[in-house]
Amino acid sequence: MLEPRVDSLKRADMGTPTKTTVLALDAAGSACSAALWHEGALVARRWDAMNRGHAEALMPMVEDVVRGYGYQSLDLICVGVGPGGYTGLRIALAAARGLGLATGLPMLGIANPDIHQRMARRLCPDGMVGVVLETRRADFYVQIFAQDGTALDTPAVLSAAQTVELFVQTASPLVIAGDAVVRFADSASDLPPSWTLLNPQHADAGVLAELGAERAAQASHIPPQPLYLCAPDTSPPAADKQRLRG
Repeated sequence: MLEPRVDSLKRADMGTPTKTTVLALDAAGSACSAALWHEGALVARRWDAMNRGHAEALMPMVEDVVRGYGYQSLDLICVGVGPGGYTGLRIALAAARGLGLATGLPMLGIANPDIHQRMARRLCPDGMVGVVLETRRADFYVQIFAQDGTALDTPAVLSAAQTVELFVQTASPLVIAGDAVVRFADSASDLPPSWTLLNPQHADAGVLAELGAERAAQASHIPPQPLYLCAPDTSPPAADKQRLRG
């Protein structure tokens, strides 16, 4: 049972990752996951790759990771805000907002390229990181991070050629990470040998929970906003099209 809390009694303890208990959820890409960070460590995680079905999978994952700790133990709800799949992103944000309203907990949105950057850094500690994520179109969501994890630009939508041009302007060596690495490599040409292309990786709420604990001081009761870089690839149903013509 969710019990509303006027304010978290533990907010004073949210200054360090060790003392912050974070529920994290993500469904922005071709995976769905939830995780719990407690006492400076990841204590529960559920993750599954999927292109569809996020709506049915996400809340059972949340219930699983919270079980044994209870919603009353939480300090913060953290959610991936994209860019990513329009439907999955809306599902995760709606779930986070609903939980925030029901519990009175502060919320924090973190961009998905930040998650991929942290995952890549664990595999390759040296060099800048270029994140390429799926748009499910011909282009890519792209962002570059410095050695210390600082974003050097804002996420952008670029073609393969534009992405190569941007990355070439970045100091080598460069680590390429994200869920669109293979398609990017197949679409581009003449990639510098100094670049390291990691195997495709999907966002993980376990990493998101860790980032949330580190950034807990940024949390607020204002619902996180989605990071939309493109309009959804949708069109009105046939009946609506007919009415529009009329």
